[in-house]
Amino acid sequence: MNQRFRGICARMAALALLALTTSVAWGQFLRTSYFMEGSQYRLQLNPALAPSRGFVHLPSIGHVQATFHSNSMGFDDVIDMIDNRDDADYFTGDRFYNNLVDVNNATVNAGTDLLSVGWWSGKGFWTLSAGLKVDGYATVPREWFSFMRDMKGIEPVDFSNYTRQIGNEELSINAYTEIAVGYTRQLNSWLTIGGRVKGLLGMGNMKLKVRDAVIETRIEDLPADFNWNNPDPMQLVGCRGTALFDVDADLECSFEGLELRYNSDNYLDDMKFEPKHAGVAGCGAAVDLGMAFQVTEALSLSAAVNDLGFIHWSKGCTQYAHSNTADMRFSTDKPSELPYFAHVVTSGKALNLDMLRLERDEQTVKSRRTSLASTLALGGEYKVANDKLRLGVLYTNRFAKPRNESEFTMSVNYHPSSLVDLAVSYSPVLCDGKSFGVAVKVGPLFVGSDYVFLDKNTRCCNALVGLSIPLGKNKTQDD
Repeated sequence: MNQRFRGICARMAALALLALTTSVAWGQFLRTSYFMEGSQYRLQLNPALAPSRGFVHLPSIGHVQATFHSNSMGFDDVIDMIDNRDDADYFTGDRFYNNLVDVNNATVNAGTDLLSVGWWSGKGFWTLSAGLKVDGYATVPREWFSFMRDMKGIEPVDFSNYTRQIGNEELSINAYTEIAVGYTRQLNSWLTIGGRVKGLLGMGNMKLKVRDAVIETRIEDLPADFNWNNPDPMQLVGCRGTALFDVDADLECSFEGLELRYNSDNYLDDMKFEPKHAGVAGCGAAVDLGMAFQVTEALSLSAAVNDLGFIHWSKGCTQYAHSNTADMRFSTDKPSELPYFAHVVTSGKALNLDMLRLERDEQTVKSRRTSLASTLALGGEYKVANDKLRLGVLYTNRFAKPRNESEFTMSVNYHPSSLVDLAVSYSPVLCDGKSFGVAVKVGPLFVGSDYVFLDKNTRCCNALVGLSIPLGKNKTQDD
């Protein structure tokens, strides 16, 4: 694995860890591996597609995966947004702003095996596994970045009659450990079925929903390019008027190890994740179901649905907070108020806690339940050249926040021997046709990507790296 590829994987893993540590992904699978006969990773999408040989995965090295996708923002831009620095200025650049759409989405995830083993027993294939998964998503309307730019004086603004109304901003994270038992069975020469039962230990779940945010100024005698980040004291002295912000937002948090820090007025002002305090905040269950149908000797069809399940979060680990901005009214008649207004509205944070004014809800003490993001997979495969070459088409739909995401993946798979599998793929939907995939399996080493990392402005990329220990003989040899 070369240095550049390691760097890409490290940055995507860091992105997912940033989501975990700052509380802002897609499913844990690789489409390009779906038709690779020798790859055990295709079990992630369809439990009926058993590999030709058993395997053992050791912690960390057995399977490490990270994924990033956005409908508008580049890789580095989302890192800056999740980093959530007060002095961030990425949104001031024209390249970033011009690429935005009305509703901007970003998803990140990471996953790794704690331990996994699979083996053939007669006509059935068993799997036992335990792994850690972290998924997060963010939805940020373009209006939010427009407001942040207005407060920096980038565009001319009439502050004597200024109103920005922003709604539907959402941030979420879900982290859990999955313990699974799976079984694949060939019923006859044309039908194979598979299933997986999973117990879930929830590390944490957080959801922040900003339904509405209004920022308003009625201040006379301010220049159109006034920068609230560095106000001229003389300009503030000479102006007259009022300003306000009014926010309607809710926070639900069930997280062991995530500390919500409130100030003396009982408003949330910081979030800090302490790994040493991490633990189980909830539990649940899920199932995966799959089938593969051999239509002819060369043609096969398959279908699966994954992650049908939920996590129940205990009330002892759950906190609630609601915005309270009733007193966020400012007047030039009180000179001490405008500097605070300026401090709040010029923050470079996409998650501006000073503006949200989330007040701890000590009256609500109850548990929560959240559903997993289920995935539907439909595949078709045609074999040529004595089964050494396979042409595949795969459709996936993930029923997830912030919206369902569908993708078509067309792949060509070459299987020259039991030790080597090669695949190239093209997925035209999510990356607007601007990416391609590749996967290589040589003996126990697997490296693959559905969306190869091209540059820092790429809007989708993923990678899976795994090293397995072979277990037992090749299935074709047993027959």
